Amino acid sequence: MAIIGFQGLMMEPEDKHRNYVMKKRILAVFGLVEIALRCTLTTNNFHSLMMQPEGSGNGAESLEAPSSDLERQS
Repeated sequence: MAIIGFQGLMMEPEDKHRNYVMKKRILAVFGLVEIALRCTLTTNNFHSLMMQPEGSGNGAESLEAPSSDLERQS
């Protein structure tokens, strides 16, 4: 009886292939979820930047290039 139980625990070749295919599908789904999440977060960040008014005190002034002395002289 112990031998029959042990044989039931052994995986058949088609079971191994099925598990391999399922693992690949799961990894593919996680990859697609990652892409969708990155796109969503990027879009949300872009929209929040577009909605901020200029000079709202969020540090946008520090992103401007400083004017050089040559521009002031001309």
